[in-house]
Amino acid sequence: MMRHTAIALIVISAFAGSLSGQSPVVALKSGAKVYIAEMPNGFDTYLKSALIKKKIPLSVVGSKDDADFEITGTSESQKAGAAKKLLRGSFHSDEQASISIAHIKSGEIVFAYSVNKKDSLHGKQSTAEACAVHIKDELDNKK
Repeated sequence: MMRHTAIALIVISAFAGSLSGQSPVVALKSGAKVYIAEMPNGFDTYLKSALIKKKIPLSVVGSKDDADFEITGTSESQKAGAAKKLLRGSFHSDEQASISIAHIKSGEIVFAYSVNKKDSLHGKQSTAEACAVHIKDELDNKK
């Protein structure tokens, strides 16, 4: 279970090989074909929508067999409890999500990202969009 902390963004944009000083075998690049695996709480649907909304230059395919990379992940929502509503006047949920992108043939993790949003106005949509924006940043760094 993800810990509930203040707004924390953890970006891990490391290749498995680079951790040991080796060059990565593959890299996520614009135009790559990605398959988004089914995720708990329907987060995969939010992520697909966020990739389109944020104009992420990846090609989302419907079959893992047609993809170069697979995106997997998880998400959690914690609705505002009675105390939070009364004491803080906040009806917004706390949201957490983590994704990773792996090269299908090698299994190499090429990107991972976790986000924790307190008092999220738009719930899973906000965390999915944060993931999408950081994927875009990763792609921009590869140019």
